[in-house]
This record gives sequence, structure tokens and C-alpha cells, in this order.
Amino acid sequence: MSTARREHGPVADGFRIRELPDGGSEFVLDQPSLSFIRVDDQSKLQFGETELAIGAPFRLELDGVVHHLDPRQWNYLGPLIGLYPSTLRWVWTSAVGELTAVFEGGAALSVSPDPVVRAWTLGTVYCLPAGPDLVPGP
Repeated sequence: MSTARREHGPVADGFRIRELPDGGSEFVLDQPSLSFIRVDDQSKLQFGETELAIGAPFRLELDGVVHHLDPRQWNYLGPLIGLYPSTLRWVWTSAVGELTAVFEGGAALSVSPDPVVRAWTLGTVYCLPAGPDLVPGP
């Protein structure tokens, strides 16, 4: 039985996945520049061929100010637009499914698993509803 781990294995959708020692995953995007932001029933950030869709409440730190946003409350999503234009520096998920994205200007976005909805989708990789007992605590 092999214990080898995948390093930058091929994945469609314009990115590769690298497994991290703590059980999380790093996503290396082919095109890390933010192409556009779209808001409908989710908040969507497009990076070349790769879409990051956010379906659950999330945290955005922009210019030193922390914003707690909900993709279904459109009238409060103004700070999200402040990410454009920018370039993604690093995006990863923890072993429990929390997604974190850090941008070159210092902005950071994080999405925790949600007990009811798909919290985030990055290309074809996504976080299923976690169930109340699986959501990370404070």
C-alpha cells in the first residue's frame, strides 16, 4: 500500500491541488488575477477559468476592516466589490473544510462549512453541508 500524496496533480478548471501536511489542500490557480465578481444567489469570484462560488456567510478582511457578509443579503455585499481588481496570492482549505483566500494587497476571505448549504465551490471541488455537529467551533 502506497502512502504517497499528490503534489500538484492535474485538475480541470484551471488549477492544481497540493495536499498539505495538516490534511488540508492548497489550490494553485493557473490564472490568479480576479477577472470579475458576480452576485446572484451566491457570491462568485472568477479567476480565469476557475470560479469561486460562496453560498454561505463568510468573513472578508479588507484594508484592515473585518466584514461579516452573507451572499444572500445583497445590499450588504459592497465590501466584496472592493476586492476588484486584485490577484489571489494563496487559497487553501483546512482539513475540516474551511476555505481561506489571501490576496496580494493583504485582503483575506474565509468561508466555514455550513450545516445546510454548500458553503463554497472552487471549480469542481466543494464543501458539502457539514451538519450541525461537524461545523468547527469558535
